[in-house]
Amino acid sequence: MKEQQILEVKMKILKTIRLVIKYIVMYLSMLMPRSKKIWVFGAWLGEKYADNTKALFEQAQKRKDIHAVWITKNPSVVEEIRKLGYEAYTFTSGKGIWYQLRAGYAFETNGISDFKHAFLGRAVFINLWHGVPLKKVGYDDKYAHNWDSPYRKLRDKIVNVPLGKEYVVATSETIATIYESAFRRPRKNILCLGQPRNDIFFEARDKQLFPDKKIILYAPTHRKEGKEKMELSKRLDFERIQTLCEKWDFYFVIKKHFYHKEEKEAIEKYSRILDASNQVYDTQELLLETDILITDYSSIYIDFMLLSRPILFYAYDYEQYLQEDRQMYFTYDEVTPGPIVKDGGQLVDALEESLSGKQFDAQKQKEILELFYCEQGRTPVSNTLLDLVQSGKLK
Repeated sequence: MKEQQILEVKMKILKTIRLVIKYIVMYLSMLMPRSKKIWVFGAWLGEKYADNTKALFEQAQKRKDIHAVWITKNPSVVEEIRKLGYEAYTFTSGKGIWYQLRAGYAFETNGISDFKHAFLGRAVFINLWHGVPLKKVGYDDKYAHNWDSPYRKLRDKIVNVPLGKEYVVATSETIATIYESAFRRPRKNILCLGQPRNDIFFEARDKQLFPDKKIILYAPTHRKEGKEKMELSKRLDFERIQTLCEKWDFYFVIKKHFYHKEEKEAIEKYSRILDASNQVYDTQELLLETDILITDYSSIYIDFMLLSRPILFYAYDYEQYLQEDRQMYFTYDEVTPGPIVKDGGQLVDALEESLSGKQFDAQKQKEILELFYCEQGRTPVSNTLLDLVQSGKLK
């Protein structure tokens, strides 16, 4: 028992030493001269090449006066980006460290942990976030942490000096108000624009992921950040879904949250049911090719409304989710433009009606869309955001 206690004390001491070194590096990085022409981009805690930062990064490549560099902890992401002809480095590679030390701007989708942020003291952070929040996020998510504990308050004060220059991009005035509390940023640091990843919705293009196929996409959010398995075989009636898809000549595509992507589904015998959870599909490209969306509490449907197509909501654990997982900013049935079902049988029945052309209320969808997206957010926004940053107004 004593040996275990001694080991725990040693681990705590080691952790404290690492943290002190990190903060020293963070403050020293403030001394580095930063170039307003060097922009670093990251996403999903350094794990993925995706989302709003990906869309803006690729648009920035078209401007010769921006040196755009992708930073990641994942070597396979570096390889993926370099194959596209763009510049990318890992967090702690020589050039990765150098560009983080020199960057004037850092674009993130999840937060400062999209980078090795100890090297980004005095850079201007621009948080594009990774969706319009239906569920409570950041400081508003009381289930995640005790944000107002003495330790958290001290940490925030220490980090805010080198890393406190942050702007957050919102999609409407309603969302801007939410972000004031969720990210604890003043209103002047919140920009009402839209999401660069949605620019693709306004481009004329052919289907590339599922050519010549009509798609029903099932894209649920995670449960307890992946700690609780989805067990879709208990939630979905695969036999009835297969029969329905054969009847209407559709394919049912499952895209689980990346926390659950390793969970396997026994669907081999169903020719019309595909699990794309492990596929490296761009989510917005997938939405663009989707004819009907099924989700639960994921904000994916808010983006999908820009396409004005049918949406179904499969909320089989709504009460439990609110009590044990995440609270919400809105009354669920007031902001969901489509039928809400509670079990697999109801889901198939609702799908049948949707495929028959029933239940789609375009006017209700438009009204809800206007709550979440300002007028500018319902148009391409990448170039507008690039122009704003290049103007030097974000300091």
